[in-house]
Amino acid sequence: MIKRRLGLLSDTHGHEDAWIKASLLWGNSLDAVLHAGDVLSSDVDTGLAGMIRSAPFPVIISRGNCDYPEDEKLLQRPLLSPYAFVWWNGKSILMAHGNAFERFRSLALQSRADLAVYGHTHVASVVREEATLFVNPGSASLPRGRDPASAALVDDDGIVIFTLDGVELHRERWI
Repeated sequence: MIKRRLGLLSDTHGHEDAWIKASLLWGNSLDAVLHAGDVLSSDVDTGLAGMIRSAPFPVIISRGNCDYPEDEKLLQRPLLSPYAFVWWNGKSILMAHGNAFERFRSLALQSRADLAVYGHTHVASVVREEATLFVNPGSASLPRGRDPASAALVDDDGIVIFTLDGVELHRERWI
């Protein structure tokens, strides 16, 4: 049986090396990547946009507070929504950047999302509240706090947040 897999990423801020390192750790056998916003940056080379456009898997993006209309043109995506809702492997996933976290939290709990993915804080975390697992993969380029740059992988077994050097930071069993 083929294992279903999702990559989780946030806050790349235009850093190509963050995308490259995360992609190498995920491999190409992903169903999709969910990017929780702050994808590009006007002061960093936009080569990342081309990498995302040519990814061998779908990349679903929620708009961050540093994502602008020019970024949408570079990414060649329709208007980036502040929220994305995905059904994956029988699970409901709500994603937002997280800069309006209380609103996002309320939506996730009201909709009984199985997984709520967000970014913005640049700090990786996994917190279960009621039936919803809130996951912040951390920042892939500009981490804050004690953790280094990170991303996450979701599969049938659970969620793993890892550094871009491949060191596991946190593992949580799936619901």
